[in-house]
Amino acid sequence: MKQEEYTEVICKGFCSFYKEGKEELLCGTYRFLRDNFTPEEMAEVPEGIEPDFSEDAWLRDSICSRCDFLTDGCDYREGNPSPPCGGYVVAEFLRKKRV
Repeated sequence: MKQEEYTEVICKGFCSFYKEGKEELLCGTYRFLRDNFTPEEMAEVPEGIEPDFSEDAWLRDSICSRCDFLTDGCDYREGNPSPPCGGYVVAEFLRKKRV
């Protein structure tokens, strides 16, 4: 189940796939961010940033490979002209900040 303070930043702030009322659906990056970062840490992510994909291999192996949406078809991972999920953007930014 989603938590409002995380949903505000991850989903509403960065995810083009977000739909109100789908709070039971969690992507892998949402789970990762919820389990590893506070809402205050995530609030440091600037609005409007775009991923540069510099952490893609780490994100794929550490997070995306366990994502429930991967089994149903992740447009980004399948090479379709689609942006990654909003959690990807947030996780990439925070990963680069920590490294």
